[in-house]
Amino acid sequence: MFFRHILTITCISYFISSSEVNPLNVKVTTDAVLVVGRSDVNLATCTASTSQSPAEVSWNLGTLSDSVKEVKNTVENQDEMYTVSSSLIGVPTVAMNQLNVQCVARHHSLKEELAIDHKMVVHYSPQLVYITPLLSGDGFQCEADANPKAMLFRWKRMNQTIHNNAIKTEGNRLYFLKPTSDLNGLYICEASNEYGIGTGSLYWQKGGFHSEL
Repeated sequence: MFFRHILTITCISYFISSSEVNPLNVKVTTDAVLVVGRSDVNLATCTASTSQSPAEVSWNLGTLSDSVKEVKNTVENQDEMYTVSSSLIGVPTVAMNQLNVQCVARHHSLKEELAIDHKMVVHYSPQLVYITPLLSGDGFQCEADANPKAMLFRWKRMNQTIHNNAIKTEGNRLYFLKPTSDLNGLYICEASNEYGIGTGSLYWQKGGFHSEL
C-alpha cells in the first residue's frame, strides 16, 4: 500500500519589472510509506517552482543532519519556469517517526524566507512490548510500541496450556479468574502488526508478579 503526502503553499509575489503575478509554489512530498530496515530511500522531497530565476531550497534537519543526505536538482522548463527540488535520502529508523524537519525556500521575490514544517511518519513492527497490571487488580494489559499500532495479541503460558476455567484472555488483556498457586509461571504476550511480531513476558505467582520487556 502506498501513500502520498503533499503540503503545498503558494506565495504570490509582484516583481517590480513586470505587472504579471509570478507565484512561488513550494511543496513537500513523500512518495511511499517509510518502513524501518529498508535501504536508502527518499524520505521527503521539497520542490519550489517559480519564474525568472530559480529559488534556493534547503532543509533544517536538527538531529537528522548526520544521518541523511540531500540530493538537489534544478530544471528550467520551456515556459521559463524553474523547478528546484531537494530530496532527503536515508535509511528509515524508529527514531525518525514523528520527527519534524523543515524545508526552507528563498527567492528574490520574497521579503523573507518561506519555511514549511514536515512531520515524518515511519512504519515499524512492535519494538517494546510491556505488560502492566489493570487498575481493577484482576488482570494485566499488554501494550506495544509500534506503527501502525499492534492490533493482534496472543497470550501463551510457557510450557503449559492456558485453562479457560482459571484464566481468560480478551485481546490484549489477561485475567486470572481463580488466582491459585498452580497458575504460577511465565506468561508470554505476542503483539503484532503487518510488519512483524514483538514479545513481552510476565512471571506471575500468587501474591506477586514480575514483568519483562
